Amino acid sequence: MYKMLMAYACIALFSLSAPAYADEVARVTLENGATVKLNDDFTWEYIILESQAKPDTVVPVTLPATVAAVSENAAPSVTPTTPIANTEALTSSAIAQSALLKSTAKSGVKVSFLDSQWDDDGRLGLTFELSSNSSEHYVMIELEVSLFADSGALIKKETVKVWQAVFRMPDSYLRKGQTRESRVLWIEGIDKAQWTKQLMSLKMKEMDSRM
Repeated sequence: MYKMLMAYACIALFSLSAPAYADEVARVTLENGATVKLNDDFTWEYIILESQAKPDTVVPVTLPATVAAVSENAAPSVTPTTPIANTEALTSSAIAQSALLKSTAKSGVKVSFLDSQWDDDGRLGLTFELSSNSSEHYVMIELEVSLFADSGALIKKETVKVWQAVFRMPDSYLRKGQTRESRVLWIEGIDKAQWTKQLMSLKMKEMDSRM
């Protein structure tokens, strides 16, 4: 699949008559139904989110009697429209291919979801596996974790330090050829009943390394 995506990227890039300044140059739907975005730096990523219109929660307010009283000459009451908010949710193809979203890679380092657990306070604990094929020695790696309800609706997005080396301890660096396990990362505010399918997406953010 990787070779096919790279071929699509080359075709999309060389078919442009002028240099492309935007990151995205094309979108391709794969045989499994997933949609990927081809970028102008020969990278690609899955299109996994769509916007959904959702009415905002309206809190009823009880007016004082002096204000609520309506005189005989009062104008007809007008019912205000409910404001609409756009929320993010996984696409149907992303839910069907959810296993693909549980790993991500950047600069020669791959991070994959390994396990989950719950503590007595209702916090969700996540563990990840990291493997490196980079010549860099990484001391810190940030990971953006997006958690979705079984319906696909976004519950929470949080950035965590999936790898943090110990100061002046080279043995704690993530080095080329190594596969290591992260510590348990605790996330609050997740309803266990809404997360039985363990839907998530991962994106690597800041990375600090030593030569």
